[in-house]
Amino acid sequence: MSIVKNHVVLKLGGSLMENAPRLLIYLKDNLNLISDTAPAVLVVPGGGVFADSIREVHRKEGISDDAAHWMAILGMEQYAYYLADKSGIRTTDDLDKIVPGITILMPYRLLYCMDPLPHSWDVTSDCIAAWVASMLSAGLVKATDVDGVLVNGKTVATIDAVKLNEMSESCVDRMLPELLRIDGRDCMIVNGNYPERVLAALEEKAVIGTLIKGNI
Repeated sequence: MSIVKNHVVLKLGGSLMENAPRLLIYLKDNLNLISDTAPAVLVVPGGGVFADSIREVHRKEGISDDAAHWMAILGMEQYAYYLADKSGIRTTDDLDKIVPGITILMPYRLLYCMDPLPHSWDVTSDCIAAWVASMLSAGLVKATDVDGVLVNGKTVATIDAVKLNEMSESCVDRMLPELLRIDGRDCMIVNGNYPERVLAALEEKAVIGTLIKGNI
C-alpha cells in the first residue's frame, strides 16, 4: 500500500455534482500540506446521475444484478472523469500510488480485479468508499447534500452503526452501517455544499454533521 501514513477517504456524493468541482478546488487550495501529518485525501466518487440511469435500465430492461453492478461502477468512473476535468485534480486507479494532497479514485479496475462486495443496490458507492477506507486503514468522510443523519426530524451529532442500521431510511447506503460495524470504522457525514465543513472534517476538527460510530 501507499507509504503515506495519514489517509482519509472522502466519499463525494453524486447529489453534489453541480458544486463538487468548487468544493474540490477549495480543498486543494486550503488543505494543510505543511505538517508532517498532512493527509492524503482519496476521493471516491458517487454514482449520481450516471448510476441513476443504470438503476432505470435495471428496472425497465431486467438486466442482471451483475451487469447492473459493473455498469454502476462505470458510472462512478464517469463522475470521476467529470470531477477531474472540472477541478484539475489528479486521478489514480491504484491504491499503492496515493500521495499527500488530493487524488480522485478511478474505481472500476480496482473493484473488477478484487470484486470485494455483493452485487446489489444495497451496496453502492458509500460501501465502496468504506471498503477503500478499510484497505487503506483510513479515516472516512462522506460529503452529501444534507447536514447529517436525521432522527425525529433533527440532525444528530453522533449515532452508532447498530442504531442507524435499524432506521428505515437515512442518507447512507443500506449496507453501510453493517460494514462500519464489522470493520470497527467511524464515518463522518457532512454537507458538501459548505466546503469549510468538509475541510474541517478531513482535518478532524469540530464540525456540523453526524459521526456514525462503527467503533463501538
